[in-house]
Amino acid sequence: MPPLDTPAAAAPDDGVPAALAALGFRRSVAAGSLVFRQDERAESCFLLERGEIALRRLSRSGDEVEIARIGEGEWFGEIILFASRAFPAQAVAVRDSDLREFRRSAILGSPHPEVGSFFLALLAHKCLTLNRRIEQLTVMDTRERLARFIIGLCPGGGRGCEGGLEACSFPLPRKKREIAIELGMAPETLSRALRQMEEEGYITVRGSRLEIPSCDFLRSLIEDD
Repeated sequence: MPPLDTPAAAAPDDGVPAALAALGFRRSVAAGSLVFRQDERAESCFLLERGEIALRRLSRSGDEVEIARIGEGEWFGEIILFASRAFPAQAVAVRDSDLREFRRSAILGSPHPEVGSFFLALLAHKCLTLNRRIEQLTVMDTRERLARFIIGLCPGGGRGCEGGLEACSFPLPRKKREIAIELGMAPETLSRALRQMEEEGYITVRGSRLEIPSCDFLRSLIEDD
C-alpha cells in the first residue's frame, strides 16, 4: 500500500468527529492508480473527499467486474476492516482523487467514545443501504429499478429543478454498461428499458444526458410512492 501522506485536519466539516479526523491522513491518488489490491491485508479504511473510486473484483480467469462506485463523501473499506483481514476487491481511482486514510490500529485504540459511535452509525447505515439494494434486485422489476435510479440522480431529489420547475436535466454519472451492472441487469435490458420509457414519455435520452419532463410522472413507476 502506498505510504501515508499528510495528517488530516482535526476539525472537519463533513460530519466526522474531530477525534476521528485527527487519526486520519490525507492521500492524493492519480487516475488509474490502485488504492488497495484484492486480497491485500486490510489495515485501513478510507473517506473519499474528491474524485471517484471503483471497487472491482478479479475472477480466477482474470475477468474484472465492477461491484461498486464510490462518490465524494463516501466511506469504503470500513466494513471489511472490522470483519476480515483482507480486501475482497481492489479499489481503483477513476479520476484524480483525494482520500483520508484511517488505520485500523488507530481506530480500535482510540479512547474517544465518539469514534466507536461514529462507526456503529456508519455500519448501520450501510446495512440499511444493503437491504434496499437486495430489495431492488430481488423484488422490483426492471422499470421500477431504473426509475428509482433516475429519480436518485435528479438535482432536486425528485422534486424538480431550481425555481420550482418540474423538469430535470442532467448527465449520466457513468457509462450505461456500468449502470446496468449496478442495477443488476444486462446492458441490452437497460437499453430496452430506457427506449421504452422514452417512448412512453417518462424520459428523454440525449446522448449521455437524461431529461425528465415530469418527476411526478416518472414517480408513478415506483409502486410504493
